[in-house]
Amino acid sequence: MGMFDSFYTNEGKEIQTKKLNSVLDNYYIGDTTPNYELNFEGATGNYYLIEEYANASVIIINNIFVDTLIDEDHEKLKADTDAIFKSYLANPMLLSLKLSSIIKEKLNPQRTVLSKKLNAIEGILREYKTYQNDSNCLEGDFARLCYRHVEKFKQGESLDSLLTEAINSEYTTESSLFD
Repeated sequence: MGMFDSFYTNEGKEIQTKKLNSVLDNYYIGDTTPNYELNFEGATGNYYLIEEYANASVIIINNIFVDTLIDEDHEKLKADTDAIFKSYLANPMLLSLKLSSIIKEKLNPQRTVLSKKLNAIEGILREYKTYQNDSNCLEGDFARLCYRHVEKFKQGESLDSLLTEAINSEYTTESSLFD
């Protein structure tokens, strides 16, 4: 059968293609993609791929996966894909709006989660350093509130296990004072 790359719509539909690197890469809206050498403009980052078996197309602008279309009518799919592709290229404002939408819907929530993970890791490292310098740092009720992980260090928990737990934890995309 051979290897393929997969593009995923916002609804989770998979569109497989052998037209790119064919190394089993997965792409979601907003992901960067490789150049497509057989593009009608030559090797640029602007192209679309139509996969007849799936009645679907993907649109790539500046090597960013920006849109998908699905239509049972193959000729209509071709025409609509070409029209939308040309609209993105001809109207930088339309492309800016699409990219802003991608950032708002995909990247900002990911950034929020990653920021929470990084803050948790920084807190664990800070507490570990404090504990290494002063193993009695938990004296008093207020200290116990400030140092959430020191007690775990005292009980023999390793730094690696706490860091791994922070990295693998599920965080919400909502901002919170307590994260």
